[in-house]
Amino acid sequence: MSRRFLYFTIATAGLLTARADEAAGFPAPITEFFDLNCYECHNPVDKKGELDLESLQFDSTLLSDRSLLAMIHDRVSHGEMPPKEDSLVEPEERRDFLAEFEAKLHHASTAHTRELGRVKSRRLSQVEYENTLHDLFGINIPLLDLLPEETAKNSFINIADSQQISYHLLQKYLVAIDLMLDESFKQALEPRVTYYEEFEPHQLGVGRERIANERMAVYDADNHQLLSFPTTNGFHGRMPDTTVQQTGWYRVTITAKAHNAPPGRSVWARLKTGILRAKAPMTYWVGQFEATDELRTHSFDTWIRETHQLGIRPIDKTIDWVSSNEIFTFAAVENNAAAVAVKGLTMERIYPGLSPKALRNHLFGGLEIAAGELQSESPGDDLADLLLRFANRAFRRSVTAQELEPYVDFAKTEMAASDSLLAGVRAGFRAILCSHRFIYFSENPGRLDEYAIASRLSYFLWSTSPDRELRRLADAGQLSNPNTLRHQVERMLNDERSQTFVENFSDSWLNLNDINFTTPDAKLYPEFDNTLLESMLAETHSFLSLMIKENLSVTNVIDSDFTIVNERLAHHYGIDFETNEKLQKIMLKPESRRGGIITHGSVLKVTANGTTTSPIVRGVWLLERILGKHIPPPPDQVPAIEPDIRGAISIRDQMEKHRSIESCMSCHKMIDPPGFALENYDVIGGWRDHYRAKTEEDKRTQGPIVDASYTMADGQPFEDIEGFKKIVLADPEQITRNVLKQVLTYATGAEIEFGDRREIDAMVTNLAEHGYGFRSLIHAATQSDIFLSK
Repeated sequence: MSRRFLYFTIATAGLLTARADEAAGFPAPITEFFDLNCYECHNPVDKKGELDLESLQFDSTLLSDRSLLAMIHDRVSHGEMPPKEDSLVEPEERRDFLAEFEAKLHHASTAHTRELGRVKSRRLSQVEYENTLHDLFGINIPLLDLLPEETAKNSFINIADSQQISYHLLQKYLVAIDLMLDESFKQALEPRVTYYEEFEPHQLGVGRERIANERMAVYDADNHQLLSFPTTNGFHGRMPDTTVQQTGWYRVTITAKAHNAPPGRSVWARLKTGILRAKAPMTYWVGQFEATDELRTHSFDTWIRETHQLGIRPIDKTIDWVSSNEIFTFAAVENNAAAVAVKGLTMERIYPGLSPKALRNHLFGGLEIAAGELQSESPGDDLADLLLRFANRAFRRSVTAQELEPYVDFAKTEMAASDSLLAGVRAGFRAILCSHRFIYFSENPGRLDEYAIASRLSYFLWSTSPDRELRRLADAGQLSNPNTLRHQVERMLNDERSQTFVENFSDSWLNLNDINFTTPDAKLYPEFDNTLLESMLAETHSFLSLMIKENLSVTNVIDSDFTIVNERLAHHYGIDFETNEKLQKIMLKPESRRGGIITHGSVLKVTANGTTTSPIVRGVWLLERILGKHIPPPPDQVPAIEPDIRGAISIRDQMEKHRSIESCMSCHKMIDPPGFALENYDVIGGWRDHYRAKTEEDKRTQGPIVDASYTMADGQPFEDIEGFKKIVLADPEQITRNVLKQVLTYATGAEIEFGDRREIDAMVTNLAEHGYGFRSLIHAATQSDIFLSK
């Protein structure tokens, strides 16, 4: 007689039938397993872990608790439940239960998908909305500042479940639409305003006699150069003569070099726009550049608002900064303080997008224009033709005459009232852009049609509407052909617009959208500056871009023999690097202790606060974002750990005390190992052997030694990050499966369902034959039923 049967007959006689009746909808084998192994703790009275299994409802059609049931499946599958110390479950019993449970969940999940689809009604995200308007009108105007922020779900802003539509949002849409209509019609119908100005250094700054009052950049007459020094003074570096009189795009070109830089170093400077004189000046980032001993030219295309001016200033915290008084008394010049020296600056008004002739044809077809009005012998017919062309692009599919009729009627009414074909066109365009057909994706349950495939593909890789080639293939019914689809994915990945995917996807997947959420403590981390921050983001974006371009294995997320840095980031990492502002791929030495996205400064900063690192935060981040393991939130009654920045109590000692709480132990077995593996990296991603701490006088001091060793949940020990990487890399399918899930979530606008798992597992198995390449993964994703179905 088996141990299970003996236990069952003695301990649960008469109870199983009652419990089975109570467990609404669960098949008997599943209920038996719950009864024997789970109900003792997870019942309506005890509710251990806030989980009551007896009250769960299993509906084979709706599966209302599918996410919770999936979590239960995974905890049992990973051997986390029932607890090993209390478990009487034989391996074959666990296997039989999981087979039955997986089959039921898969059936229920796929039934739900067949009926309603995976993706709820999904609208354009704010980024997609802006990009689409740019394509529709053939011009580029920043619109994101006009639109409210998105509500993210699992860090993605394009998930249908989290999207909202409101009167406030619709109002903002109208503001953006009117702005695009005004500017595009103006550029198409009126001569463009030209502006070009060359500035000499003496025009941009002031000398000794005026510097104390004007507080601008300094004009060094002896060397005929403009000097801007690293300082905390908010107004230093402003250049009032660059104030613009018209909002628009400008090309700013600066010729500059480093002035008295430390030996072997450069001076990093930033360029901003704004009023730059108010008490709380609102400024806008333009760009940054590295000033070296060699005179170089740097060019930036930037949007500048009316009455705003340019300001230039070094922001490199690795060189000595000067006080305001040193600048105002000219002591900074006389003492040869490090600075950026500007030898010349030009500003030119530019118009990104279509030329005036191409823009007129894009908006108005072949109609002639005279005295600011469209000329037509058949205005009604021409109006309908223009609206049809526009609607086909705006609705991202072929529009029938019946569908277009309400918009044409509305536009004709406006045309008659104003006696203007142009007014009718504008009214029609505006009405089309207010339609749900523009704001929302048109997808029906089941297989996507040709136009829906074109839209999903285009918004996935380019974050904008399908181009002419995708629309042509959709019209011809060819896009659903696997070979055609693969060719289009290759074409789109080779296009520079795919950089939009790299940045938007990685910023969501890796939580890089939150990188500015905290500011490192200036006393603990005085070397942190915005140049370093921008360099960190550029490293991760460039790294992912190279992985896709060269089809490198997704395991490079964990470890790699290369990274991509500029001089500022290399200095921060302690890597020898020739002075160069441009990002370059470098091969890493084993002693660099870099390699893999998980050691990038960007993700190390985003997983820390401004003063300390937390193994809990970093552990949860790595498990969820990199390894694909869901970690439930902590119990409400358990207090959070507050790291001791004085260094008196180590984080390891605090964590050991925290782990002793019974309700915390099971999760921390998984969380703590990856969290401690990253503990040698500080708040801004620098390597440390000791923690940085503060004295009672609030001064920086050396804290305790960092101990990054730990033991994995399965008992495997490691000494440091390198040992941890080796353990994780032993299971490349785990990493690939998570990256594939993240890509499909971003691509479809819906989180992965339980019913998707079998197809994902099959794709992962197939990707092994392609070295788990990232480009191969994107192809696999776009060929999948998950991608090609609602």
